[in-house]
Amino acid sequence: TDTARQIDVAIEVSNLDLIGPAGVRVTVPANDRVEVRFPAAAAEPGVGRFRVAAANESFADAAEMALPVYTPATAEAFATYGVIDEGAIAQPLEPPLDVFPQFGGLEIDTSSTAVQALTDAVIYLNDYRFDSSDGLASRIMAIAALRDVLEAFDAATLPDAATLNARVDDDVAKLLALQNDDGGFPYWQRGRDSVPWQSIQAAHALVLADANGYRVPGTKLAAALGYLANIEQAYAASYGQPIRDTLSAYALWVRTLAGDRDIAKATALYHDRGDALGIDAIAWLWPSIADQTVRDAIASRITNSAIDTAGAVTFATDYGEDGYLLAYSSRRTDGIVLGSLVSETPDSDLIPKVVAGLLANQVRGRWNNAQENAFILLAMNAYFNTFEDVTPNFVARTWLGDAFVAEHTYEGRSTDQVVTTVPIGGLISANGGDIIISKDGDGRLYYRLGLRYAPNDLRLDARDEGFIVERSYEAVDDPSDVSRDPDGTWRIRAGATVRVQVTMIADARRTNVALVDPLPAGFEPVNPSLANAQIITPGDGDDPSRAWYWGWNWFEHENLKDDRAEVFTTLLSAGAYDYTYTARATTPGTFVTPPTRAEEIYSPETFGRSATDTVIVE
Repeated sequence: TDTARQIDVAIEVSNLDLIGPAGVRVTVPANDRVEVRFPAAAAEPGVGRFRVAAANESFADAAEMALPVYTPATAEAFATYGVIDEGAIAQPLEPPLDVFPQFGGLEIDTSSTAVQALTDAVIYLNDYRFDSSDGLASRIMAIAALRDVLEAFDAATLPDAATLNARVDDDVAKLLALQNDDGGFPYWQRGRDSVPWQSIQAAHALVLADANGYRVPGTKLAAALGYLANIEQAYAASYGQPIRDTLSAYALWVRTLAGDRDIAKATALYHDRGDALGIDAIAWLWPSIADQTVRDAIASRITNSAIDTAGAVTFATDYGEDGYLLAYSSRRTDGIVLGSLVSETPDSDLIPKVVAGLLANQVRGRWNNAQENAFILLAMNAYFNTFEDVTPNFVARTWLGDAFVAEHTYEGRSTDQVVTTVPIGGLISANGGDIIISKDGDGRLYYRLGLRYAPNDLRLDARDEGFIVERSYEAVDDPSDVSRDPDGTWRIRAGATVRVQVTMIADARRTNVALVDPLPAGFEPVNPSLANAQIITPGDGDDPSRAWYWGWNWFEHENLKDDRAEVFTTLLSAGAYDYTYTARATTPGTFVTPPTRAEEIYSPETFGRSATDTVIVE
């Protein structure tokens, strides 16, 4: 209006805690505006809502808004699996302390089929966040092949079958968008060189998707299989013979799966290389071989290669420093061999022991990386579809200490899975005790005990398990825009542009590395690809000798997202590396910022993190 007005402003909140009064009176000058701030703190993770009203004697208005509320806590999860043929088991439980009582709990799953033992592996692949060609292919392979039994994966955090099917359709579209004109696939971006391993696995995923009813254009699939038929032409001169052999064997296996069994080429590869072939190459060749003498020799080779203990069987092969060209891991080899044993010699005594070895090597209910989870899930799916021939007819009962928790009757063949959740607060109040699970009747009872919680200590120290990681913030325009208190707290002027500097040191050669830097919630990243983005040159302290200089990046792919920045590289030599990007401090407040983390994607136990930071935008 043309005159100044006194306005009463009031706010009402949900899942937020106001720091100060819920109402103020302000004077708005004529034809002007006044900013009114109500300091608040997040209460619990979820959604924070607020309603604000402004009024005087003549005017009134109101508005309502919802904001996501996240916590920078790091969730932890553990799971153990087992089977009961007769009687009962007792699992000691020590409830976690110093945790958020509103998050997590004990999940007790029982089933008359071992399908539930794969739940966490499927959840891991469903939540896998890296959209590389092999990451997309791994998820497609597992979910597409398990399509007929997805209802058995009824964990609380697993989407329903329709959602997972839609996820596969979306992943297939993303994967096909990466396909090059030669039919092959690069890691991250169409137009870059096709990579043999990524191309074979992508074709594998498309074959499985097509066989399970997902829409895969015939021309795209034919191009992918055509690339595999001539895979030897794609090998780089630096590829050693073991790498070439295994890639060729995998390509033959995928072609056989697609109905294009090249017996002559498979037999020639076996006779040419013989005992020099790795065990996974042998397992992949097996279904493509017709000569019974050769098939018997392959079966003997696998039996003789087994590392046999009282309860489990594993296999070992080694590709040295070139293993990254195959995304190699020993657990994945076990899965590959299991799949071939089930399909080629289902009466083998090795099969149940290989399954036991794989299940024993789960950590927190899954295997080590996307590659392992995808290939092992394929093999376990074949196992579960082939075995378990006893018709269930039993009652399962569960106790927590002296308290009866659940009972369920299993009659006939069913994929029913009963999930009982005890909130974390109940575990703490119960003060520990044994979890008792019993079975009364015929059949095998499978169980899963899962524990999820979030420590309430948000302050993590830096940690070096293969990488040293440090993070700092620098002013771009005015040096006074960014400062740091003696206790390490960062203070940044609202509206300032900030250079985020991450330093990563690898103490040895690393492969398939991801570097992920979470942003403070008051920051917005600046995408340099946008036309109006401010391009920031390197800082004065940037040293080209440390594997970084302006105009060249050590990484192959970069993602700038709302809440984090990510970079990836396939091969990283030992040394120090800098990653720099810019962000704007857009929202005043105090923010706890989780550590920057570096890890080998396929060996996440090789990792490093910076310390947690506190960032105040003011």
